[in-house]
Amino acid sequence: MGKIFKSLPFKLLVGVFAGIVVGLMAGEGLMNVVVTLNYIMGQIVSFCVPLIIIGFIAPSITKLGNNASRMLGIALVLAYVSSIGAAFFSMAAGYTIIPGMSIDTNVEGLRELPGIVFELQIPQIMPVMSALVFSVLIGLSATWTKAKVTTNLLMEFQQIVLQIVSRVIIPILPFYIGMTFCSLAYEAPSRSRPPYLSR
Repeated sequence: MGKIFKSLPFKLLVGVFAGIVVGLMAGEGLMNVVVTLNYIMGQIVSFCVPLIIIGFIAPSITKLGNNASRMLGIALVLAYVSSIGAAFFSMAAGYTIIPGMSIDTNVEGLRELPGIVFELQIPQIMPVMSALVFSVLIGLSATWTKAKVTTNLLMEFQQIVLQIVSRVIIPILPFYIGMTFCSLAYEAPSRSRPPYLSR
């Protein structure tokens, strides 16, 4: 039972419910803090995404050895085909389900989120797509040339990124998700709130 309480999915669920409750009861002063912290955490997570891509994809390609090109080609074809299939499935589901749903397009009553107290911009070292292409090219090139030094460097970089994920990203993720849902709950129309929380 203790492992369940310490697991990431459980912490994320707690963050979601706690965020919704706090968002329904929070005032503007508290939301200033929430919005600012949520923005900073979002910047940190966004900054780490290219590092995670490079740290996990490039070393994985080098582990494939001589079959890297063939396996990567098959993986790309499968990913492309599955993406097209998912797009068509989503389109079919949308045209089938959405027209029969009763969706209220009236946005009256929505509360506006307070502004960010201060901005701490943390730009990514490169765009996500650039990180993906860089990882593929570096991984394949290291495999083709049998570059042992580069391969070992990529393996060490993978361990570094793994520590970043386990010690930075995972601990702040429940708070980031919770603050995101807190902001969504704060914006909810007053009619969707319990009477004792309506203003």
